[in-house]
Amino acid sequence: MEDVLTLFHDLAVREQTERRRLTERVNQLDRSARSRAGTGVGGAADEIFYSVEERDERDNINNLLAAIATNEEWCDPVYVAARDQFNERASMMIGYLANPRGDVDADPGVALTMASGHQMGRHTVDAALTLGLLILDSAEPPPAVAAKATSQTKTVKKPDPKPEDASAPGQPHDATRPQFRINADRTDPRWASFGKSFYAAVGETQSYSPLSLRVFALLSEEGATPTGTQIAHVVNVAEFASVMRNLAAAGVTNSETQLGRKVSEALDKVQNIGDDGSIEIGIDLPDLETVSDEEIVADNIRLMGPVICSAMLDELKAFQVVDKLLESAQNGTLPIGKGNAGKLLYKRWKESPNRISETERRDLYAMTMGQPGGNPAIQGNTDFNDLWLRFVSSVSQFVRQQDVDKLLRAALPSAVGAQQMRKAARDLATNLSLHGYGMTYYAALELQGEVKSMIQLLGDPEIRASYGARDMWQVIDQIATTELGGARTSTRYRTLATCGAIITAWLANNIAKIMRPTGPLIDMMDVRSPVPRTAGTKATSTPTDYDLVNACELWLADTAVSETRIDEMAQPRMSPVMTSKPVQMPAFAREFMDEIPGMEAGVGMGLGASAAPARSNGARYN
Repeated sequence: MEDVLTLFHDLAVREQTERRRLTERVNQLDRSARSRAGTGVGGAADEIFYSVEERDERDNINNLLAAIATNEEWCDPVYVAARDQFNERASMMIGYLANPRGDVDADPGVALTMASGHQMGRHTVDAALTLGLLILDSAEPPPAVAAKATSQTKTVKKPDPKPEDASAPGQPHDATRPQFRINADRTDPRWASFGKSFYAAVGETQSYSPLSLRVFALLSEEGATPTGTQIAHVVNVAEFASVMRNLAAAGVTNSETQLGRKVSEALDKVQNIGDDGSIEIGIDLPDLETVSDEEIVADNIRLMGPVICSAMLDELKAFQVVDKLLESAQNGTLPIGKGNAGKLLYKRWKESPNRISETERRDLYAMTMGQPGGNPAIQGNTDFNDLWLRFVSSVSQFVRQQDVDKLLRAALPSAVGAQQMRKAARDLATNLSLHGYGMTYYAALELQGEVKSMIQLLGDPEIRASYGARDMWQVIDQIATTELGGARTSTRYRTLATCGAIITAWLANNIAKIMRPTGPLIDMMDVRSPVPRTAGTKATSTPTDYDLVNACELWLADTAVSETRIDEMAQPRMSPVMTSKPVQMPAFAREFMDEIPGMEAGVGMGLGASAAPARSNGARYN
């Protein structure tokens, strides 16, 4: 009979990503030191050009990399912190946990092992599910630190448990306590908060037993992969945790007779199979990952990316151009054959009654971004343009001030400027989160599909050949010029669409930093010496601080905002009155509030339910 091995793919990917990040961070620190010394690429990085913090960080990273190379240690902060938490209470939990075994660079993954080298048995499920819940909840671990010693990993022998007690609840699996060179930094304040998250995950894991054993076995069978003489059962710990939560929410218990079908349905939901529920933003549209926050909903902010992208394409007349193409095809004046372009146009013609109309798009832009042109009965987001420009200006002003300080004064962080920028980010994030509730999410999904289908149609070789165009932008320019009263500058609106996607994605990904009252908001080292982007990542989905600053500067340049205006908008102002979510009020109360002077703008902002006319401040993208 062939051996069965359970491997965890996402644990290997996380470790590989962290090792790559450490290497890139050392290179970044060295580049920054060489730039201060003026030696350029390949020059010597003298110790004198590192700050104390940079030197300590660099030494720790080098110790981490040395431990990885010498002892095959593990450096992923979440795993290291969870492993140390497990081992602190080994007699109460699963025994002493070791580092995963296997090559992180090779598929399909790595195996969880005990410090003694014994098989984990059923404890594999508890350890994997706890790790998955921590990853799913984005628990913030303390950083990993490495001892400077170069000795190999040691173990301290303890008396073996009695055979009859070896499998009893509360008894350790093995009798060796491991000593690692890489451990979680217990002096860091995040160690205590991570401990709370860890024990919450352990408690949730116990609440799923014994159902989790059956579910893990089913997921293992789904991921069965032949590897030489063995069958590797590949599982993702985060997917395992998501499936368990979905089953618990659906009320599935261990007595479920059709558990296999329930698990398949939950797994399909987790992996978005058969459901086009991911939001894609920008011209190179990335996927939406579900992230939420207690006060600000990250999804609501991120979905503004496709809304901004759609608004820019509307300004570029892309939607009207596609309608003209469809009209020409219906009239028989578009010289295309039976290729893919004809199929796309026919499909668009059949789906015309179900698409969002131009009037509905204008209403959505008014409700989410305050653009004039929508239904006057809709309460528009009149604060958006002001808050957006304030945030973009404050980022630009902060970075410029840091460069001035570096040249004229000591390179000390400007706490005042950072807090002004943090306030602008918090105000904008709150505003976007508020106006992303309700049907806006589904409208953004619809616009995503519209943008994707337009890009596919306008970029079709047969359509481009019909107009002698090199790309889709030339098709838009030609049709807009000849049939729609004039073309717009496509490069400008493309830039604004991409910058809008980057800025909204950065806000959504950094809610924790934005809402935290202290601590750096932007890493100036990343801005001055950006780390090369890892393959497979995009600025529109996972923007760095450098991407944010670059997007803000491009936005100001393309919208021709003067230096005086930037200075003025970067100054702090009183935040507008905004609730964390739309407030539900009866119709008679809303009508009564509308009759009170100065109160007509206070209700209905979430779904455009107010009957009061929208107050237009004339703000739009131009």
